[in-house]
Amino acid sequence: MSALSTTGIGTSLRVQWRTGRKVVLAWVLGLFAVVVLTTSSITSLYDTPDKLRSYAETTTNPGMRVLNGVVAGTDTLGGAMVNELGFVVAFAVPLLAIALTLRGTRREEEAGRLELLLASRVGRQAPLLAAVALALAALVGLGLLTTLAFVGVGAEPSGSIVYGAAVASLGATFVGVSAIAAQAFGHTRSAWAASLGVAALAYLVRGAGAVDETWLLWASPLGWYDKVAAFGEPRALPFALSIGAALALLGLALRLSATRDVGGSLLAPRVGPHRASAGLRSPFGLALREHRTVTLGWAVLAAVLMGTYGSLMQTVIDAIEGNPDLAAWLAGGEAGIVAPMAAMFVLLLALLVGGYVLQALGSLRREEISGRLELQLSEARSRAAWLTPHLAVIALGTLLVGAAGGVALAVSTAAALGDSSWIPTLLLASAQYLPVMLLLAGISLALFGWWPRAQAAVWVVFAVAAVIGYMGPGLDLPTWLIEWAPFGLVGDVPAEDLDATGALVAGAGGVVLAGLGLLGFTRRDIPHR
Repeated sequence: MSALSTTGIGTSLRVQWRTGRKVVLAWVLGLFAVVVLTTSSITSLYDTPDKLRSYAETTTNPGMRVLNGVVAGTDTLGGAMVNELGFVVAFAVPLLAIALTLRGTRREEEAGRLELLLASRVGRQAPLLAAVALALAALVGLGLLTTLAFVGVGAEPSGSIVYGAAVASLGATFVGVSAIAAQAFGHTRSAWAASLGVAALAYLVRGAGAVDETWLLWASPLGWYDKVAAFGEPRALPFALSIGAALALLGLALRLSATRDVGGSLLAPRVGPHRASAGLRSPFGLALREHRTVTLGWAVLAAVLMGTYGSLMQTVIDAIEGNPDLAAWLAGGEAGIVAPMAAMFVLLLALLVGGYVLQALGSLRREEISGRLELQLSEARSRAAWLTPHLAVIALGTLLVGAAGGVALAVSTAAALGDSSWIPTLLLASAQYLPVMLLLAGISLALFGWWPRAQAAVWVVFAVAAVIGYMGPGLDLPTWLIEWAPFGLVGDVPAEDLDATGALVAGAGGVVLAGLGLLGFTRRDIPHR
């Protein structure tokens, strides 16, 4: 690679920082807020050695290991905090790395802005290096803030430093993954799908290896993160694997960037037909074409994740039965374990479906910004006639993603346990989160209709609701907060009965907000600047 190819990296970095600093700060400070909430809660809940030892006994449950990984030193304050952050870090840190890397690479290239930048004295690899540098800086900043949060509540300093470095190195690996995806795929959505697929696979492999601590832990970047053992006996090898993988992937990405055309990709998009099909001549057909790839991707992800979780049910029970220290978990029979685990998995499915809903609705704003919405409205078509088919397709997609995950979880759980009675139970529980999906959709539509530039803020609501729903009980958050947060409105199904009042509130609120959003959309300027 010639020296000229990196000319102007400072310019590229300044441009990306000025255009993306709000996104970077939102990611870093948002995750730091979760860390602060977790550390302060754990410190107040487990303030004696006896309480920490009691907590450590609960973390040996294989079901928790599937979700949080294998955490060393959970009988220490730092180890307990690492365990509580396990699920959030496993998903949020890769997402941060993917989002920031693709934002500065494939997204800019697809929009045509990268070509304008390269027309000046900016080398071919400078934008890629700038995007990577910005993402890595965000990860290092998050690692430092995490270390400070741990030390600030009394965790062991050396372990806190190691853990902060582990968080940053985990993200660095996925910076490399997404840098490769940016070269391979011509569309941002395809690069996102590929990167998320790798992250999901890493999570599944880590989960499978965590039950009995098998060699599979070494086959996943998340397993390397676990093997660091910041508050146990720290290891250098996992760091070497993470950093080595990141450097290798980034080097390959730079090489690939130099061998392809600007605006092109290694995997060329399929050439479409010369004439549009009859289906594309209708508003519904256009909406279906717009959302089908994203919908199918989320459906496959939900099915694979939930199928894997369900298939591990019996493995978890067998591991508990084989460990005398966990005999208390079986005091109420297998159902006493399966029901709470199933409730947790159904909640995770609801989070996946919610993510799909918000991403699909977010595409409405992209259609407006790109100018395609104005072109379609220039025909004899009202705004409501344009929006309604999109909402219908997204509603069908929501049912598809939920059904794919629900069926996979129900069937795999029933097959693993040899008990078909779990099929209707889990299918019903999966459907009972639909009012929450309607509420999230209503919030997004209300913002799109009245304040479209702030539509992305619904992801903040989603993130807060997810943290409260998943981590709230473990952090001993107020009961009223857990129950009235979006994902708590329906109750802890199927471990508990459906909260009909909460479901009605969520559904009615979603309908009202969606109606307000439609009203605002018919009255505001298009495009809204």
